[in-house]
Order: sequence, then structure tokens, then C-alpha cells
Amino acid sequence: MAILTLKNLHCFETEDFAGADEPYLRVNGSTKWSSKSLNTGQDVDLFDKNGNPLQIAFNGQAVISLYDSDGNHWYDRDDFLGSWTVTNQEIGRGDQLAFFNLDGASYQLAYEVTI
Repeated sequence: MAILTLKNLHCFETEDFAGADEPYLRVNGSTKWSSKSLNTGQDVDLFDKNGNPLQIAFNGQAVISLYDSDGNHWYDRDDFLGSWTVTNQEIGRGDQLAFFNLDGASYQLAYEVTI
């Protein structure tokens, strides 16, 4: 069993043509974090709903996916910004970076894998 700690999300470029994104992170298909607004050049430290470090237990590998919420209407689905696979082989390597660059967006996620 490994622990994935999601630490910080930085937006280099929003997906939305005008204005802020409303990003959310899913790990292995389950939403773990969301924000009402993030603009180009901004970053946010990631915590769970109780203000604790955002940690997810996993075996073998965990797939992190980033989306921009558009309300998921039939005429404008949420935008998929990319995914990143983390493995238990990263245990003990300290802070790592994941990159999400689909649909015109550019984001960087700092994370760590521990036991």
C-alpha cells in the first residue's frame, strides 16, 4: 500500500478561452479535489474538505486526471485536460511533478508518494 499526497496545482494557461477554469482532480475515477476558480499564473495548495493534506491510498498505480468543469451540460461537457500515472515505484523520491496539457491548457501538479 502506498500513499499519494497531492500538494499543489499551478495553472500556466487556462483551458477556458476567456476567464478562469474550474478545475477538479480525479484519482482512479473518484473526484478528490475541486476549485471554483483558477486563472493563468495562479496556484493552489491542495487539502481535503477538513483542511488535512490530500492523501489517497493506492496499490500498484494511481491515475490522476484533471478536468475543467463546464457544468457537464449535454451541449458543453467538462473538458479533459489530461492524466498522469503514478506508481508505487516512486515511494521515497520526494516531491514529483505531473503535467496536464490537453485542450489548450497547461497545468503542473506537485505530489509525493510515501508508505
